[in-house]
Amino acid sequence: MPGGVTVRGGALTYRTEQGVEFQFKLAANPPAVDYSFDKLPPDVTEVRLLDASLPLEPGPDNYYAIPNRLGILLLPEGEKPYTRRFPAYSGSGYSMAMFGVVRNGSALLATWEDPYTEILADYAVSPPRLSISLALRRTAHGVRLQPLGHGGYVEIAQAYRPVARQRGYLKTLAEKVRENPNVARFFGAADFKPFAFQRNVPNTRWNQSDQERLVVRFTFQECADLAEHFAKDLGIDRALLVLNGWINGGYDNRHPDVLPAAPEIGGDAGLVECSRRLHALGPGWVFGLHDNYQDFYKNAASWNEDYIMKNADGSLHAGGVWAGGLAYLICSRKSVELASRPMNVPRVKEQFTPDLYFSDTIFASPLYECFDPKHPLTLADDLRNKVALCDYLRKQAGLFGSEEGREWGVAHADYFEGLMSHKTHYQQPNNTDIIVPLFEIVYGDAISIYAHQSDRPRVDNPSYILDHVLYAEMPVYGFGDHHYWTNADPSPQQRNLDQSRLVFARGGRFNLTDQFIKNTYEVLSPLGRDTALLPMTDHRFVTPDRKVESTRFGADTHITVNYGQADYAAPSVARSGAVLPQWGFLIESPALVAFYARSYGGLQYAEPALFVIRSLDGKPLASSRQVRIYHGFGDSRVEFRGKTLEVATEKLIP
Repeated sequence: MPGGVTVRGGALTYRTEQGVEFQFKLAANPPAVDYSFDKLPPDVTEVRLLDASLPLEPGPDNYYAIPNRLGILLLPEGEKPYTRRFPAYSGSGYSMAMFGVVRNGSALLATWEDPYTEILADYAVSPPRLSISLALRRTAHGVRLQPLGHGGYVEIAQAYRPVARQRGYLKTLAEKVRENPNVARFFGAADFKPFAFQRNVPNTRWNQSDQERLVVRFTFQECADLAEHFAKDLGIDRALLVLNGWINGGYDNRHPDVLPAAPEIGGDAGLVECSRRLHALGPGWVFGLHDNYQDFYKNAASWNEDYIMKNADGSLHAGGVWAGGLAYLICSRKSVELASRPMNVPRVKEQFTPDLYFSDTIFASPLYECFDPKHPLTLADDLRNKVALCDYLRKQAGLFGSEEGREWGVAHADYFEGLMSHKTHYQQPNNTDIIVPLFEIVYGDAISIYAHQSDRPRVDNPSYILDHVLYAEMPVYGFGDHHYWTNADPSPQQRNLDQSRLVFARGGRFNLTDQFIKNTYEVLSPLGRDTALLPMTDHRFVTPDRKVESTRFGADTHITVNYGQADYAAPSVARSGAVLPQWGFLIESPALVAFYARSYGGLQYAEPALFVIRSLDGKPLASSRQVRIYHGFGDSRVEFRGKTLEVATEKLIP
């Protein structure tokens, strides 16, 4: 009977006049409510569940936790009304199939599985009111609501971890290392990614002239020289060297026809020798190649429209306009077929023996539909096929990563490159979203997360380093072209920089670029190794203006960073606290202490100092027989085991 509520099989059901049955059902372990409907009427394309519901008014503990990229908080405040739509697994949408609500300090987790589900947040001004809806299409039919009791966004993310585990998304790094010990080579590994060779076709945003433009920044020989410089001159003992622009035609050109290697920078023989020299640096250095099996260019010799996704009208699905011009999007049903051609990954693997394969845009692109009757796709099909591509490339090379990052890729990749750029505000300097580490709390001990390859830390951008300290992630470092380190003088651009912002480039032992890399690597790499297998267990905005933030990893690793202009007196778990200037930080764990501070351990510094105190034998600092102290700059005194030591650059303590 339409319009009536009945109880059947332990569920409340309601049938509409159109014949759609809605159902509420209690679940246990954990306690939750499943809210669903059975089918879409023929004339309905979208159903709103929780339509404009779970409303919030202004209050100190009222917000939505939305997993947009790393995660954001939406507060019921602002002068202008808005509607924000978050589609599945896209840069503007959500990276995890969930959201959270906190009202008056009580938390609720909402979860679903179908990618045809979108989040809608609506804000009205008079009076201020924030509400949320779920828009479901095609195969999406329900949502689970799990009350959590007292809590906030940290508890919401922690409650989602077992859901992610049940769905097969959460596979920790500890589990991955047991299957493939080489995964541990990412722990504390810096990402060095030279853009070796680029061919810019005319009349694009990359080259507005009428002539083709070739840009050579590194030959293959110079790429190997670069890695040897970092390893031997700066002491970088754990890093990735992933080559961009090695392919025939140069970066973002002629895909998927990658061979032979670009003759302009050394050809096949040059790349073979580059690989040999990288491997000679030892297991701390990972040699990788950047490729792409989502974009197909018409100037590729193997161009074939049969591989391209089709729009609903039958036209080819165009992608972006890149260095090589307009690319068309490969249907994911065909990606493994292209990658596994004898002249593609199999020959690349045989000739150049990469340890790692990076395939561009897999996680950055949204899920697509394809309307070609020969290889149709739903969003769920696209996800499954992209997983298959990840698994193929990972099996071939051993280690694998791609751009950005989504939860469905965590179990099928070893690193994400781009997701950290949400925290650094890359290309969004004026974005006012409140960024919180929802993704890190759920998946931080399951995948290494880097910034985008174009989002590299400038020597005058100390906040970038604090972002990485706070989340215990490694940067994608920037550096000059060719043999840049042979020129001791600052570049013309560096001469005009604000000296007060060159915080982590101080020390004077190297050029500005290398000093910056050296100082920050000495902090971040030990931190990355210390926390790789530990989940992020807490995050807080310490001050009302959100200029001071803290995180905790596991039970014993505590991090505080100060973005604000005012000094901040940070409590210490083991000492008398530290005073952090702007851009200051404090890291404390049983086996690692690092800080940039005005004071620490009872010592006051006339000039803020950078120190790293690290156990090398895996034992706590209090009992370790191998302790290394690194001094980057500032006052050379540091307190350790009740003594004041003078450390010029570094010292080993038995």
